[in-house]
Amino acid sequence: MTKRLFYILLVLATISLCACNKLHRFDDTITLKRNDKIPYGTYVAYNLLQKQFPNARIETNRYAPPQWKNLTSDSTKQVLIIITKTFDPSEEDLDELTGFVQKGNYVFISALQITHNAANFFKLKSAEHFNYYGLALGVHHPFDPFDSTAVKLDSSVFENPFAYEYPGADFTNGIASSDSSFTYTLGYSSKKDQNLIAINSIKGTFFIHTAPITFTNFFLLYNNNRQYFEKLMSLLPKDAKKIVWDDYYLQHYYNNNPQQSQGLLSVILKYDNFKWAFWVTLLLLSLYLVTEVKRRQRLIPGYAKPKNESLAFVTTVGKLYYEKGDHKNLADKLTQYFLDHVRNDYKISTVEINNSFEQQLAIKSNKDINEIKAIIEMMHAINLSNAITQKQLMDYYELLEEFYKTT
Repeated sequence: MTKRLFYILLVLATISLCACNKLHRFDDTITLKRNDKIPYGTYVAYNLLQKQFPNARIETNRYAPPQWKNLTSDSTKQVLIIITKTFDPSEEDLDELTGFVQKGNYVFISALQITHNAANFFKLKSAEHFNYYGLALGVHHPFDPFDSTAVKLDSSVFENPFAYEYPGADFTNGIASSDSSFTYTLGYSSKKDQNLIAINSIKGTFFIHTAPITFTNFFLLYNNNRQYFEKLMSLLPKDAKKIVWDDYYLQHYYNNNPQQSQGLLSVILKYDNFKWAFWVTLLLLSLYLVTEVKRRQRLIPGYAKPKNESLAFVTTVGKLYYEKGDHKNLADKLTQYFLDHVRNDYKISTVEINNSFEQQLAIKSNKDINEIKAIIEMMHAINLSNAITQKQLMDYYELLEEFYKTT
């Protein structure tokens, strides 16, 4: 190792250590993901479900309603919990969710935004304050990860309701109006808008909630805010058979908003210390490549790629047998190649060529059993003959070629 390279590596190590020492800072990324233990993940909420519903199976779903794997409209007392930034269902999704609820099931939707299509379906109007990181819905103002927010439950429904608050992101919206003929208000935002309503549908219920931040680790672990989560879950049947946490709509949001999915480079450039270290590192490596990595050697002469002569050899040998009229010998060679192909590609033993062999080969090669039988019959006929005609050889060759082409 040259002295120059040693000093470069020493500088890089020093920069990295300085950056790491200053990196400890609050992670204000709002993911709402159930496996994230960062402040704005939902790890705590997801893991509290089993305690809230000890007799229920806790599962996850990553499919759209029409393709559900672990939910069905034929059963009752199932609960689907949807925590997402934007609830953006298709008309088919809404029809499926409605049918699911009408059979005696429950859907709890907590989303900052509900798309126009879904709002019309539930006959409500959102009171939108702002979107993620200050992407304003009408009014532009910066996002402060150490802002504060408060939520309150309705006193006519809950005993001793009081405001639950925390000194974190005010990642909430409200509901400006809803159809009171079939909806019930259960909670309010700090701006006194509705933020939790129930919509009855025959045997089951929809719950619409516009403060998904209340399901995050930061909110639930602050003071006694866990009680808020427990009271929300008390709206659902205690004897629920299955609680399904939905990942589909949150992942759907990230798929439609690729800027929300940060790669490694995005994370590095997000922090000033790491960004500075990254560019200095890139500059030093560039200088090193320019000054030290020049190859000082003679030109390597061109090297011709070896040719595959096996096909030409096989063709030459085949012509030799054919021109000599030794059709039986050539047919035997075709048989040996065919059996070797079956052993290597289909892993079928060729010790006994019988009905079982034909059945296995037909299944694994996806060929009609009659075609396989034709090949085997011709093979047996050739093996039992001392000599064969040119026509027999050509017929056998065509049968084998048809097999190779379509398998």
